[in-house]
Amino acid sequence: MKLTQRELDVLAEVAMGWSNGRVASRLGLTEQTVKSYLKGAMSKLDSHTRGEAVYQARIHGLLP
Repeated sequence: MKLTQRELDVLAEVAMGWSNGRVASRLGLTEQTVKSYLKGAMSKLDSHTRGEAVYQARIHGLLP
């Protein structure tokens, strides 16, 4: 599976515990765009929650 750089950026921020609004602010995106990237990453990682997506990304070596 391959995540885009932006999906990884969003997941990294989510892993820090930030809300979608805070992630959007930190990355200069809209909250809706953050949700879209997160949804794409969750789909690729076969995850149903934000936490599960972060966990799967770490298992696959995509996040530290």
